[in-house]
Amino acid sequence: EYSIEYNQGAFLYNPTILLVKMIIILSTLLPVLVKGLITLDGSGTTNPSKFYWEIMSLFEAQAKPSVKMTYRAVGSSTGQLEFIGADQDYAAYNDFGSGDIPLDSDEYTELTGQGVTVLHVPFSLGAMSFFHNVPDAPSDGLRLTSCVLADIFNRDITTWDDDEILALNPDFSPPSGQPIKVYHRVFGSSTTAGITTYLHAACPSKWPESQVGSTIDWADGTFEAQGSGGMSAAISGEEYTIGYIDSGHGHDDGLFEIALQNDFGTYQTSIEASANGGVKAAADEALQLGVLPSDPTADFSAVSLHNMPGEFTWPIVAISYLYLRADQTENGEKGALLKAFVE
Repeated sequence: EYSIEYNQGAFLYNPTILLVKMIIILSTLLPVLVKGLITLDGSGTTNPSKFYWEIMSLFEAQAKPSVKMTYRAVGSSTGQLEFIGADQDYAAYNDFGSGDIPLDSDEYTELTGQGVTVLHVPFSLGAMSFFHNVPDAPSDGLRLTSCVLADIFNRDITTWDDDEILALNPDFSPPSGQPIKVYHRVFGSSTTAGITTYLHAACPSKWPESQVGSTIDWADGTFEAQGSGGMSAAISGEEYTIGYIDSGHGHDDGLFEIALQNDFGTYQTSIEASANGGVKAAADEALQLGVLPSDPTADFSAVSLHNMPGEFTWPIVAISYLYLRADQTENGEKGALLKAFVE
């Protein structure tokens, strides 16, 4: 216990002595305060970041002892790289990773080969979609098939009045020869992985497997957008553009969605599909087909909810995962906090 005496009547107050005493108090208490603070850091996909931050704020407000929890929305690929930690002898940079794509087979084998038991924890389903900024689009929406989209992103179709587009949209009358400006994500993007997987699954003749991944070589004449925010800004900022983004983000930003044709032949937006249970239907089909492993320690690299059958099934559905290391025995209270966060 510390006490500071102040005798105003005798003029014994000395600012220098008071400052020294305060420094002694703080130097004594700070190590105790820091030692009692449990920290947890995650990184990865931007899609569930607001959800994570809300949960973390509740923990920080109510947990005893005190906790400090952070999540960096740096993209799925960066979250995976930090989780794997290959450049520091497979010691992770984060306490957990998160992404809208599973670790690929090579990454999974690489980590398990180092004696790490990897857990994929699926916790959320989300729709991805294509969005446009075409001012004279039909009032009931702009319809496109996977093969027409493949031609657009490969720059085989370059104008909005192309015969294949007009055949799908008889009420559409764009200016003659109006160019299509195509935007794609840069760096490692789970959304890029999602839409390229869909294009290959639905139209393999025009979108080969070599064009599937979180980063690919895009056709000349396409333009770069960084992050979901950059993609949204690019589409909204210029007319006659097209790009892709997670559905929730696109609609939150007021973008116009392409009506996609699913495997059944139904044209719909992700909003219409969701109203008919179409996002959940993709997961239900995957479970029935045995696409999703029941063991969280298994290799999830082949999991895909793209172009699943069903009348109202949405064709581009992403699973958001937590990437965890099963052995938390070295992490003490941090491991207990991580378990509570996941639960």
